[in-house]
Amino acid sequence: MFVFASLMQAQNGHDIKIKVDNYNNDTLLLAYFYGDKELILDTVYAKQPGVFEHKGDTTLHPGVYLGMVFPSKEYFQFLVNGKDQDFTLETAYDNISKVKASGSLDNEIFYKYLNYIAGKNKEAQELDQKKKKLMDANASLDSLNNAIEKLNEEVNNYQLEIIKKYPDLLTTMMIKAYRDIEIPEFEGTEKEKQLKRYYYYKKHYFDNIDFHHPAILYTPFIHQKIETYLDKLVVPVPDSINVAIDSLLAKMPLQSEVWRYYVSYLLNKYARSNIIGMDAVYVHMAKEYYGNGLTPWVDEKTLIRILDNALRMESVLIGKKAPDIELYKQDGTPVKIGDIDAKYLVLVFWKPDCGHCRHAMPHIVDFAKKYKDKGVKVVAICTKMKDKIKKCWEGVKDLNMQYLDYNLGDEHNKSNFHAEYNIRVTPTIFVLDKDKKILIKQIPAEKLGEILDKIIEEDKDKKK
Repeated sequence: MFVFASLMQAQNGHDIKIKVDNYNNDTLLLAYFYGDKELILDTVYAKQPGVFEHKGDTTLHPGVYLGMVFPSKEYFQFLVNGKDQDFTLETAYDNISKVKASGSLDNEIFYKYLNYIAGKNKEAQELDQKKKKLMDANASLDSLNNAIEKLNEEVNNYQLEIIKKYPDLLTTMMIKAYRDIEIPEFEGTEKEKQLKRYYYYKKHYFDNIDFHHPAILYTPFIHQKIETYLDKLVVPVPDSINVAIDSLLAKMPLQSEVWRYYVSYLLNKYARSNIIGMDAVYVHMAKEYYGNGLTPWVDEKTLIRILDNALRMESVLIGKKAPDIELYKQDGTPVKIGDIDAKYLVLVFWKPDCGHCRHAMPHIVDFAKKYKDKGVKVVAICTKMKDKIKKCWEGVKDLNMQYLDYNLGDEHNKSNFHAEYNIRVTPTIFVLDKDKKILIKQIPAEKLGEILDKIIEEDKDKKK
């Protein structure tokens, strides 16, 4: 998705001339990469058929840019560095990926490298096909394996040659970023070696990334690299993710553009996460970065909202002891959550006019009947208040909820349960252990039995 944006910098000027043979449309769209987005820089109109020029008194931000043609919406990439901003690009509408550059050493080396890699990829595919045929025929693979190894060595040497000869080019920064991490040989059993390789790869994953490069945020690879690291390499539990995020941000210059971008992005990533328990990452980000005065670009109203959200979330994070609120039965008898004796306690926040609640409640009732003999108690907490609370008791009868261990409410909101348990939607389900520690939350009613079975099994394994 493209978004319009401005990308002008200091007063030096730029003049980018683009020629597209066999292109009859009078417009060319210029865009650039920015984190996880592709932003539109400008729409350029033809000076004559197939000839375009983007010129200005200001310099463009260094990064990877796109030139898009219509109506096919195909595009070619080109580079803008901090020095060479007066250059010419030539391509053809029927072969848009092939580009010739002049006046920009960075682009000349970039396209030469792309053409070289394209040729080597074709050779590699041909060798792979031959290898597959030999494997099917149970023939010797020695010569082919040697050819593949030689091809990989040629590509590696070509890359190293560019890196050595042109250390300051944007092309070089990108080549280094795409290079695989070289993992040393380890000793031990196969399982031990595999684990050592994983830890080494994870530790050195960003070794080839220059987070100090001014163009790093304006490339097509950095965001995917970070996403892969957090989603694939880091153990998907909040404590591990928090450590990984702190380590990642520490690699970036403090308060730099890339640092600010990822502080904001990661806060929102885990705020939107559908994975249970990831609100703990949001709380960590909010407290460590927003709460410690490290985000001066955030306005006061937004900052207060973020910190308030974190405060509400923090009290009901998985692993925390659930708030010990006092609620009431229909006859006014008080019941404190902390006083309910149960091996496992299930809290269900609901309301009678909630369609999702009415769909979930039969599952909850069936669960309560089935797991009663396993030390499980189920507490339904209606979120209606004042004169509307009578609908709660009508709903209990209507949905056969009398089979639950407790049906509670809080007519005058003395417990402040909405804030204490951060109830934003209904139904919201919590599973507590005998000490009222939160084991899991925000789970579908129909999965409650399956999840509790796993919890019970894990508890048995811990005792063993």
